[in-house]
Amino acid sequence: MAKPPISRDHVGSLLRPARLHQARAKAAGSEISAAEIAEIEDECIRDAVALQEDAGLQAITDGEFRRGHYLVDFMTGLSGIVPTHTSYALAFKGEDGASG
Repeated sequence: MAKPPISRDHVGSLLRPARLHQARAKAAGSEISAAEIAEIEDECIRDAVALQEDAGLQAITDGEFRRGHYLVDFMTGLSGIVPTHTSYALAFKGEDGASG
């Protein structure tokens, strides 16, 4: 495969697919089991990996789809940091302007 004349990179987090958002909401409402949410996460991760492979990336991420929030998971791992909210709302926009 010829190298394209562009450079590409990623930082690890990818926008969560709508399917994953919906599954998380159902899991929070006890409408689906932990095993079901894990299966949906697995499928979304496989899709994200395929997308990156198709783009020719040499380093692949799982999109951090198992994390609740990229920063909170890191911060609460530090000594002395205690989470005070159960929901952290940030509105990220995809390239089409839609929340994701």
